[in-house]
Amino acid sequence: MTGKFRSASNEGLSSLGKACPALSHWFSSALGEEILSQQLALAQPLVEGFFGYHLLQASVAQSVDFAATSRINHRFRLGAALEQGGAAIVEFEQLPLPSDSIDVVLLHHLLDFSAHPHQILREAARVLIPGGHLLLIGFNPFSLLGLSRFLFSRGAYQRGNQLRAARIADWMNLLDLQAERVDRGFFRLPLQQRELLSRTAWMERFGSRLHLPWGGFYIIVARKEVARVRAIKIDWRAERKPALVATPSSPRVAARGKHQKR
Repeated sequence: MTGKFRSASNEGLSSLGKACPALSHWFSSALGEEILSQQLALAQPLVEGFFGYHLLQASVAQSVDFAATSRINHRFRLGAALEQGGAAIVEFEQLPLPSDSIDVVLLHHLLDFSAHPHQILREAARVLIPGGHLLLIGFNPFSLLGLSRFLFSRGAYQRGNQLRAARIADWMNLLDLQAERVDRGFFRLPLQQRELLSRTAWMERFGSRLHLPWGGFYIIVARKEVARVRAIKIDWRAERKPALVATPSSPRVAARGKHQKR
């Protein structure tokens, strides 16, 4: 086992753990609830299509279950703060889980509010089994929601890292995670009044129909790459007998292997 568990106290929590209580409160607001409902509507059908034995879920919000529709029997939640609940409070930069042990990992805005987002992504990739899936949800800085940080007072959701989906996809590529699809949601104005939010529902329909890139949040589904084994026909008359050769699953992995040999 690697990594370590947190104590029952909130003392010495990471930046992610300290941000979670305020974020849970914000997700209970009118704007937060609207965004969360859209995220659930987009993510749960995706989760329903994942198969395996073990599913890990982690969120900055306290009462949200993206895995409610999952067909995986063993589903568990880890938290960064005491208020988050879950099976244990952990440091997501050092997950206390064996490598290649989890079939599906769901990360809800963890990278947005961690001081070490790349390390969290690295740990998620490490614990995933080959062929396993990662579903990651983040805020889009190039959206009406993201740009609101320059116009209004800085709320809890505006204090994040503002990571672009393309940047996350690049990080995934370096960790042998292949991004398979990117979905976006919440194209309307970031208003806290429920009545005004309902009046801008047409913006949601317009953005979704045209697949516009400036949704307030994105959902990335990635798959952990697997090295394929290719059988080589053996010429028994040759002096040197060839063996089975592991063939990388992507040109990027092949290029990296050649570079290491040099």
